[in-house]
Amino acid sequence: MEYWYCSLLQSTLSVVMMMKAQSITWSCLRTRVKSCNCVLVYKWDSHENFTAIIEITGKQKGETSIVVTDNVTGESATIKVNVTEYPMPRLAAKQPKGNIFDTMSFYLHNDSSEPVFNELSSVCDSIVWTVKGQNGSYRVFDYDGSNSHLAMEWGHCFMFPGEYETYLTVWKDNKEIFRDQLDISVADDKDFLAYDWKDITKTSQAWTGGYADVLGSSPDLMTSYNLNGTVPSVEVVLWSNRNQSYDILYSYFSKLYSEPTYEDHKEKQKMFQLYDELFSGQKKYSHEYPCAIWVTERANVVLLEVEGPDTFKYVAYAEPVISHL
Repeated sequence: MEYWYCSLLQSTLSVVMMMKAQSITWSCLRTRVKSCNCVLVYKWDSHENFTAIIEITGKQKGETSIVVTDNVTGESATIKVNVTEYPMPRLAAKQPKGNIFDTMSFYLHNDSSEPVFNELSSVCDSIVWTVKGQNGSYRVFDYDGSNSHLAMEWGHCFMFPGEYETYLTVWKDNKEIFRDQLDISVADDKDFLAYDWKDITKTSQAWTGGYADVLGSSPDLMTSYNLNGTVPSVEVVLWSNRNQSYDILYSYFSKLYSEPTYEDHKEKQKMFQLYDELFSGQKKYSHEYPCAIWVTERANVVLLEVEGPDTFKYVAYAEPVISHL
């Protein structure tokens, strides 16, 4: 899709009468693909009522000449108009590669010297950012006819590794007039989510939450890290929808890794034994029940049902495997 507009290159007047044409003012009404809808106002010197409105439609991109002739006097003027592609905003990222739970920073930029961001309200109704395969969208620009909102930069956290296609789509009158694509890469290179075990040298004082999710498509997770003696660990809880915390945490880690290595409905008699064997004896919980365990290359993860006042009912608890201590 392209968006074109007109600019006045120069005007040449042929004077054949006493009232000379002294000025030509113009404005441009922009429209969609492969067409231009320009309105030129042709005025005579010091005669405000002597005007002629010339509308130009359907012009292809490039330079064209418009001849204006007075039917009474025969006076004429040649107006040269240049129809060019409108400089639409482009999508960019500060870092096109990142890790899960990193905040990826996106922003708008303009390849042209034209002040496109100052004129968006005359070009489009909205600009929307989306990610292929994910629900939700983020309105980067919105114009309701009187008020407008523009976000030049925004952040988003991806909770699963993969190659993502992100799109910036420009809309006018419920029609797509422009789309820009930016591909980004998200890895799972750290030991557990956003953490490397070697970096945990003390216990955190608060939960880390509010991971950027402008699409509203990711679970609302919070994390906390601890140092239990010499053993680092990380806890993960669901901040909202706590009555669904078991299902959401179970689904998240099953999608991130695979189905649990051990599960209570399959290994009910062995779950506590496996829990004690795979995790240190310095755990912080006094009343917990292991529901599912994931054994991965760098971390052992257990989904716990926890009893006690002022606690989350379900917590995902992770420690390093022996080889990563």
